[in-house]
Amino acid sequence: MRETFDVCIVGAGPGGLAALSAMTEPYSLDQLSRDQWNRVAHVDLKHRKDRIPPKVCVVDPGGWLSTWHARFKALQIQWLRSPVGAHPDIFDMHSLLAFATRTERCDELLDSGAVNADLRSLPEAGQGLWNLPSNELFEQFCGDLAARLPHSFIHGEVTSVEGDDGDFTVFLKDGQPILAQTVILALGVPGPAAFPGALAPVPEHLMFHSDFECGARLQELSGKKRVLVIGGGLTAVQVAQLALKKDCEVVLLSRRPLTTRHFDIGERWFDRRRANVHHYEFFQKPMEERLEHIKATRGGGSVPPFYMKEIREAEASGRLVCKQGEVQLSHVWAEAVDVLIDGQVNRFDLIVNACGHRADGRHLPLVRELLRTAPTEVVGGFPVLSQDLQWGDFKQLFVVGALASLQVGPDAGNLMGLRRAVQIVANALSLRDVHRQRLRTEAHRGSPASTPDQRALFLGTPTIDAGKVDQADVT
Repeated sequence: MRETFDVCIVGAGPGGLAALSAMTEPYSLDQLSRDQWNRVAHVDLKHRKDRIPPKVCVVDPGGWLSTWHARFKALQIQWLRSPVGAHPDIFDMHSLLAFATRTERCDELLDSGAVNADLRSLPEAGQGLWNLPSNELFEQFCGDLAARLPHSFIHGEVTSVEGDDGDFTVFLKDGQPILAQTVILALGVPGPAAFPGALAPVPEHLMFHSDFECGARLQELSGKKRVLVIGGGLTAVQVAQLALKKDCEVVLLSRRPLTTRHFDIGERWFDRRRANVHHYEFFQKPMEERLEHIKATRGGGSVPPFYMKEIREAEASGRLVCKQGEVQLSHVWAEAVDVLIDGQVNRFDLIVNACGHRADGRHLPLVRELLRTAPTEVVGGFPVLSQDLQWGDFKQLFVVGALASLQVGPDAGNLMGLRRAVQIVANALSLRDVHRQRLRTEAHRGSPASTPDQRALFLGTPTIDAGKVDQADVT
């Protein structure tokens, strides 16, 4: 008899790891107030050893965060753009900070200056949750988290999901079937690489996308080459910086002036005093307007201030030239390309396209197959899901990550949006009902009064109080 899993998670990136955390943890400290932590949560620790977690498998061709690791390594990225409070451990938002403290690596937390006068009054600002972790710290934290969470890892590429709620068969490319009651798709970037149409005639050996094979061709940036980098977001800037490190002559061309922003969406989406308002306004819009809202909020790319400072310094020293405008192709030679910029012809040995990806989930074979077997509406390349992130008429087939943007918001593909999405899935599956009932009982025993925090707990809704707890003390 084949083993049947309670949950099959497709994808081993940050979204898949966040989903695993949400499936296997009995509750999330993020949804309790500090008072409830002290009076309730720690009481529940004695019950954790008796709890049998769901049987979960994770399916991916590589290992945990393999694509993430390859991309960050190729671009030599030192710091994450997301703050230290954004990570895949759904049990506690403070756990990455606690991991840095416990491993004596707090020097790998960067104060990027994101905390302005308005945000300084938030408790998490004083706790350091707005600092940026190094990528090495983040990856090691994720490795530690994956090692602690019970699951089976299956190497393979998923080609289709068939069956019904509670009785799914997930087929791999080699024909192997995986039986699961629930399936969660955490598929990452939903769409093909975007290329300027004017450069279509340029052959592959003279131009490539920065994300091609997880950045493998970025190794070609060397040896005094004259390089044109196209794009106006952080990845374009990182490619330009990498080319400068390798002693290339670099021109960075964007369609509009580079804009500065700490995160790829505005801080108001992370500020818990205002985030709920923005989410509420977003969900009141019809799907077509949500799509436009997502585009407007993300704004076509931006650059954090500390990156911008380095770019301006390189520009001032003459090592980098930044230009704005549309790219126009003049002539393609055997080993070079002539491009028209500002009315002048510039010759380049190599063109790196860092224009991101075009949102279209239909580019992913698994999504195409699902649309064939279980059709659902698609708006702007994104599938229309239920408010609980369920696909079509299914109740136990879920989508998290950028593919769920229409139901999660502009940050769906970010670590913070992933945290919200997998909490929604865990609640929809009622995985925490027994533990919530236990917490309710302990709350009644602890105090006869009905405080606002208790009311939120009884309703199963998150509160906005926060505190710090060391992960070593609670796992």
